[in-house]
Order: sequence, then structure tokens, then C-alpha cells
Amino acid sequence: MLPPTWALSGSTRLDLQEFSTAFSRAWSQTESRFLKLECWQAYREAQACESQEVYEHGDIETACELLRREAEADRPLYEDVDKRHLDYARIRLVQEPLNPYLRYELLSYGIRAEMGENIEVVRCDPALRLPSDEYFDVLLFDRRTALIHDYGTGEVGRQSGGWLTHEPHVLARLEEMILALREGAVPLQQYLRQARTEQS
Repeated sequence: MLPPTWALSGSTRLDLQEFSTAFSRAWSQTESRFLKLECWQAYREAQACESQEVYEHGDIETACELLRREAEADRPLYEDVDKRHLDYARIRLVQEPLNPYLRYELLSYGIRAEMGENIEVVRCDPALRLPSDEYFDVLLFDRRTALIHDYGTGEVGRQSGGWLTHEPHVLARLEEMILALREGAVPLQQYLRQARTEQS
């Protein structure tokens, strides 16, 4: 599912390398807030991800060790968030029952939350198609820049690049979408406690 036409209006198409470069530039210019919306219920990295492969083979303990190692690579980012006093939030849309990918991802999120990442979870109707014209993956840097992911059209998101936009009307609509979802979100640890209670 590709993002809707309105979101790409006036945008610049980027390949993976250009997307990474644009992220670094936008991050360095962020002054107060960074919001990340994740909608796909399964992703696959462009390059092999060892922790995911190990998890899929049933070795949860080793997968957790690898996830901790992978998360360490982002420690400078978390430290930068603290130093710059940014409102940083990953808003994750989740459909239940959880598929194997989401169970793996929640392990990763637990580790990252311990390192200081703010992760907020929105429980969505399982009948809702995700992503959709209404909800799709995007990074919003203040009200200045947005990066919209291109994860293809399959059942599993595989990033091939994305789009960069500075269009004010697009940024305003993206902000409205994300903030509306954030109002119904709960912190990761609260979601995990609720899920455990409901399963017992």
C-alpha cells in the first residue's frame, strides 16, 4: 500500500541512501519534536537482520542478546534526545492477536524503552487495513520536514526509499493525523501489562 496522493503532493522521491541522508539533515535541524508513526504489522529489513532471523528460528534468548546489541547503536540518538530536550515519540499501531513479527518487535521495544525511548501503542481494530490512505508510516520533524516511507505494496513492508516533503498543508495534515492517534495511545509498558493481564 503506497501513501495517499495528498501526502506526496510536492514531495521529492528518495532512494534508501537519500532517505538516510535526508533523515540526518532533518534530525540535526529539529528543535522541539520528532514523531514517528509505524503502521505496518510486519517489516523486513532491506539487509538481513540477524536478531529477526534468530527469533524466527525460535532462539528467543539469543535474539534478545542481538536486539540489545542492535539497540546500542542508537544510544547516541537517545542521548541526543535528552540533551536537546526533544519531544520524541514512536507511535505504534498494533492489531491483535499479535502476529510473530509484532511479538519480535515488542521484545525490541522493551529493550529500547529501558534505554529511554518513548514508545506509545495504539490498539487498532483487526479488521482495519494497515497501512491505509488514513494511516501510513511517516517521520515528522517539528512542523518543518516530513519523511514518508515507501514500504512497497506487499503484505510485509520492505523499504525501498520514500519521499521528502516541506509542504505546509501536507505537514499540517500529517501532524493532525499523528496527534489524533497519539491521544488514544498508551505507553509501551502499560500496553504490555494490559496484554499480559488479558492473556492470563
